Amino acid sequence: MSLKLEVNKNYKNEIHLKKDIHSEVEEISVFHSKIMNQQTPLVKLPNLARSLGIKELLIKDESHRFGLNAFKALGASYAMSRQITNNPGIKTFCTATDGNHGRAVAWMAKKLNKKAIIYMPKGTISARVSAIESEGAKVIVIDKSYDDAVEMASKDSTRKNWCLIQDTAWLGYEKIPTDIMKGYWTQVHEITKQINNKKIDLVILQSGVGSWAASVIYYIKNKWKNIPYFISVEPHSANCLFESIRLGKKVSVHNQKSTKMAGLDCGSVSFLAWNILSNNLVGSISISDTLSERAMNVFANPLKNDKGIESGESGASALAALIELCENKQYFDFKEKIGLDEMSTVLLFNTEGATDPDNYKSVVGD
Repeated sequence: MSLKLEVNKNYKNEIHLKKDIHSEVEEISVFHSKIMNQQTPLVKLPNLARSLGIKELLIKDESHRFGLNAFKALGASYAMSRQITNNPGIKTFCTATDGNHGRAVAWMAKKLNKKAIIYMPKGTISARVSAIESEGAKVIVIDKSYDDAVEMASKDSTRKNWCLIQDTAWLGYEKIPTDIMKGYWTQVHEITKQINNKKIDLVILQSGVGSWAASVIYYIKNKWKNIPYFISVEPHSANCLFESIRLGKKVSVHNQKSTKMAGLDCGSVSFLAWNILSNNLVGSISISDTLSERAMNVFANPLKNDKGIESGESGASALAALIELCENKQYFDFKEKIGLDEMSTVLLFNTEGATDPDNYKSVVGD
């Protein structure tokens, strides 16, 4: 099946996260401006929206962020700056990554004149390794999974006194993942200004370990007057959030399958993220690579006067989910449940550009 949908039985349509985060949001936004952050565009695709039977489609295009082709540096940079403030003696930062987060850590380490050691899982393509190495980091590709890379990075950081900057949390390791999640608020802070009080009805969020998706939801539920529905999307082969929503408890997914959506190829949900996602997602979706690649083509070959967008495999996954929801009659009842119709405004994130240039060329062409 190209798309699997799990309706969240524990969904609570209530604003139970309300907290005054205004001062923190402003402080983080100021920090990012000091490292030359530039607001990324919010792209309107009116003709694609019309073809999908919705009122408006908005895409936050993160392929422009910091010149790194992805949004991850917002979280890593803030967390690393906090660590340096608390411990100026840090010499080496370390993380495990499928690609974008590791490049962000390497990029910020270079800005701070520190070393970076980046662990990557088996199957990592050479272009993503090279992108991280171009930031001056040492890359170690292991013959195991992403979750194994996280464990190895954690153990080696403890043993060698490196500072671990990981975007997933576990018991005893919460502070840095929390700061990473807070760093992502700058992205939604920009959107809040860009939409100018426009009502958003649905947000579809990519989920690897879930930290970014949870961060977006947390900000919106604390700062927006009108709260949209939230849906997550993952690849079939790494749908740990989908399975956790289905079972009503946090579980991991371990198999030998692979996906081209490397940024979402994670087997376990961060427990900090799960605390937010478990009640605030109306549904969870997993998709095939075929759907993601179709969406890459839709972005690259826009309808009529719509703007073209360069989107990688993970970046296009949210659009892939939306297209299938809108076009497949099988999901009519769910669409009715969340009011997804010709009056709906949908917000998606292009979380990355073409981070695998060879596959992008094979999918989209020149």
